[in-house]
Amino acid sequence: MKGLQYHGAEDIRYNTEIPIPQVTKPDDVVLKVAFCGICGSDLHEYEHPIFFANAAKDGDKISGKKLPLVLGHEFSGTVTEVGSNVTDIQPGDHVVVETTGHCDDRRNYFTEKENTRQNEPVCQSCEMGYTNTCSDLNFLGLGVDNGALAEYTKYSQKHVHKVDKSIPLDVCALIEPLSVVWHAVELADFQPGDDALVLGAGPIGLATLLVLQAKGASRVVVSEPAAIRREQAVKLGGVAFDPSAFGATATDELRKLASKGQGFAASFDCSGLPVTYTTSIQAIRAHGTACNVAIWPHKSVAHYVMDLTLFEKKSVGSLGYQSKDFKGVIKALETGKLDIEKVKQLITGKVALKNGVQDGFLELINHKDKHIKILISPEI
Repeated sequence: MKGLQYHGAEDIRYNTEIPIPQVTKPDDVVLKVAFCGICGSDLHEYEHPIFFANAAKDGDKISGKKLPLVLGHEFSGTVTEVGSNVTDIQPGDHVVVETTGHCDDRRNYFTEKENTRQNEPVCQSCEMGYTNTCSDLNFLGLGVDNGALAEYTKYSQKHVHKVDKSIPLDVCALIEPLSVVWHAVELADFQPGDDALVLGAGPIGLATLLVLQAKGASRVVVSEPAAIRREQAVKLGGVAFDPSAFGATATDELRKLASKGQGFAASFDCSGLPVTYTTSIQAIRAHGTACNVAIWPHKSVAHYVMDLTLFEKKSVGSLGYQSKDFKGVIKALETGKLDIEKVKQLITGKVALKNGVQDGFLELINHKDKHIKILISPEI
């Protein structure tokens, strides 16, 4: 089959001779890929292996797999074949995949000889049910196994979720990033009628706006210095704010935009900068929650702890998702709480698999403000 294989930094190769995945385990689900999005994580991997680092050396910690491997973890497709234990999914179903790899996969799914850690104990996070914070966490398409920037892929049935065929498959490819945000909003204990602040109007920031609307937000303000991204936020129903227009008083002005002018019930930092982290805490009201959704570099941030203590605010970090978050997003799309037409607006490009590096990865790296989400399809 055709696919884009990751060999290392700035080395993604189009290969037409990749073996088509076959059912080899009772829990296998093989699917034909319809669309696969390019994530910010994929762009970081293009520049320097992070998730792929283990697969580049000793083998992935979950599966033992080594490079080269197919990229892609934000995808939708149609089931073509299932293993003997699979009863709730059948060929022809439209599906999406919750792509985490964690201890349960290491012990019960990846049984090939390259997995030398199959019998090691389960980590504490997985033991407690928090598979998204597994000590060895990784993802299909980022080192655990071949992902979806190819014609076909497969994974265990517990990761695969059926989606009603009334939802277009291009929209389904965005269920993965929407699940990242769904998890964050759940962690913030956001309630219908609350207001919220989103810091950063990139793909995750705009997805946060849509999920907050689905959760019944009374008002969502999106703080973003880039004009083109503010315009995108307004088109999706957000209230845009330009922090660069106010300088040192920007946080005070933001607080005024909350429903009662005294700060927001919740904030979501989707930028990952010291200034946005500080703003996320200072711009919420007493007893509000500041949630960090961004992935940060290995750098510390100066933080005045009394910003939290004086008003009993909370600061929480959110990482990835669990299967329940996928189920929440799928139900919201199927019931209309998540506006399908608005979700479609997040798709700003569709490119052929064979052109994925030039028209996908490099296009996003060189023109990131021009795009929200580019989808790659083997069918184009």
